[in-house]
Amino acid sequence: MNERARVAAVGVLRSIGTSRGVLLTRSDSAITSDHVTSDELLRGRLLDELTRRQLPSGGWATRTTSKQVALEPACLAALALGSHSNGAYRVQDFLLRVQNPNGSWPAFVGDDPDGGWVTSLALIALRDYVPGIPARLRGFHWLLKFAGKESNWLWKWKFRTTDRHVRFDPGKYGWPWFPDTVSWVVPTSFAILALNQVPCSCGDLGRAPHRVKLGIEMLMDRACPSGGWNAGNGVVYGTPLAPHVDDTAVALLALSERKEHLVAQSGVLWLERTVQGLRSPWTLAWVMLALAAHGRPIEFLLTRLRSLPDLAAIEDTSTVAAVSLALGCHDTLSAFGVAT
Repeated sequence: MNERARVAAVGVLRSIGTSRGVLLTRSDSAITSDHVTSDELLRGRLLDELTRRQLPSGGWATRTTSKQVALEPACLAALALGSHSNGAYRVQDFLLRVQNPNGSWPAFVGDDPDGGWVTSLALIALRDYVPGIPARLRGFHWLLKFAGKESNWLWKWKFRTTDRHVRFDPGKYGWPWFPDTVSWVVPTSFAILALNQVPCSCGDLGRAPHRVKLGIEMLMDRACPSGGWNAGNGVVYGTPLAPHVDDTAVALLALSERKEHLVAQSGVLWLERTVQGLRSPWTLAWVMLALAAHGRPIEFLLTRLRSLPDLAAIEDTSTVAAVSLALGCHDTLSAFGVAT
């Protein structure tokens, strides 16, 4: 299996509930200059570990046993480190160097010249980096052209006439993992978060609100009947599909401005019921961020996370970064453009 296929498989597996290592989060209590919470100390250790794992290129590999630079851990680590550390400057410069000529970003350095879903993460990771403004503008233009295959008139006709195995409105489309595939929940959610940060309405960028609206309509249309989201569709062959925790959490981040919508509220209630038995760090990190974005309590997750073993020893770098992001919940939501 080549690297492109492997990354696509990883994305799909993650979307159908595969969770990584161990999670952690941060208390929302005020932190004064003479009092540092145990959560802040833990987050500091995780950030130190991320800094230790940073490769000479400025990026990160998916695991400590690999030296192949991957964009997902690099973008998540950049968000975790913030914009005012040496490691953050190095990864931001790295992201500028590896951008594809068409404005997108590849899943791995030297791979995917056509780009993919990680472009949204890169755009968010570069939000405060002034030298990155031209690169972000190229990335936004590319993201506006990037759409699920069902956006094509022929595919719309196909899903409305001959292919009725899945139940969704093909007129409501979002973003795929990679070009020439249909829309999925997670890449659509991150694209919405990225396009909400478009800095102006000049030229093609004026299309951003329309694409965001279409993406939100897609998420609403493809929610599972029981609440929450599956990887792509809510009903297949007439059978309602079970929601997945990871997909639901990321979708709710993208729907943070739709808190009063019944579909979003149903997703929040499903997530709160389901999370009671979970202990996976990667999954719990995103759940924490999603619930906080919708104004729900997260202290019970903190209690569970504090009991987990050494989080800095997790092999998967993206999980270490996600846990750090959850511990810095308020700053992370701000970076994603989510108002709390």
